[in-house]
Amino acid sequence: MSDSQSPLVSTPSRITDYFPPSPKTSQETEDKDEKFKETKTSKIDISNSSILLTPEPSPAKDNEKDQKDKVETDSNSSTEQPKCKQVLLEKYEEKDAEEEKPNGGPKKSTKTVSTSQNKKKSSRKKKTAEPSLQNSLLTDFYPVRRSNRRCKSELEKDKQCEIEDKILNKKEEGLKVEEIENKGRGVIASKDFFRGDFVVEYAGNLISQKIAKQKELDYGKDPSIGCYMYYFTHKTINYCVDATAESGRLGRLINHSRTKNNCHMKLTEINDRPYLMLMASRDISTGEELLYDYGDRNKESLSSHPWLKS
Repeated sequence: MSDSQSPLVSTPSRITDYFPPSPKTSQETEDKDEKFKETKTSKIDISNSSILLTPEPSPAKDNEKDQKDKVETDSNSSTEQPKCKQVLLEKYEEKDAEEEKPNGGPKKSTKTVSTSQNKKKSSRKKKTAEPSLQNSLLTDFYPVRRSNRRCKSELEKDKQCEIEDKILNKKEEGLKVEEIENKGRGVIASKDFFRGDFVVEYAGNLISQKIAKQKELDYGKDPSIGCYMYYFTHKTINYCVDATAESGRLGRLINHSRTKNNCHMKLTEINDRPYLMLMASRDISTGEELLYDYGDRNKESLSSHPWLKS
């Protein structure tokens, strides 16, 4: 085959094939060769174990480390000093306590307790104090104040006991007998009575109604005797208290007034027996005459005794 018909052979091309190289000076080439040689000689064999690869420390980092070490040593010394002192103090105090025991017995120790120990003791005290507060009463802290007030039922019982005592023992207090114009004898209060107070008992013989009616007929035959009989009903039974006979009791001498009365008759029972007593209808002052309504509305008695109408 001829040269014109020979096949194309690909040859590696360079940039210099297209662009011509710039002319270099001999000095530049020499400098590059020297630098390349220096790098070859400065290369270090990594396989050699005797050579250390740690970089040299900078002076700024060394100063920071020294400062940190100083701070740590200062903090350790500050925390450890009190413990050492405390141990020494406790040893000296134990020695003093052992020396003082045979002479004067044990004395109070003045140990310096740390804050943690104080907290533990305070927590223990709180725990022990809590159950005592739970079991304690209000009266353990404040004195009991008892009231002198009494209920109405108790006051009424006391009043009834006083009345019974006066009736059974025939006590007549705060009364006196005086002559009153156009009336004869009457009873005057010698002390003040308040509304509802016991004044006097209407004392006499307690008889049945049948016997009372028969005696009333007998009393009517003698106008000088008069009639001091009081009829009433107790537990569906009709009774009469006959106070006609002179007995020295003052209840039978209290006069009648239908409009100006200041007393009223009341029935009470003591030991299964009825009693009549006069009670104050209003406040009565000293020197005032005691009056009550006899309650007789019979036409014959009103015609024979016109003073019963007043």
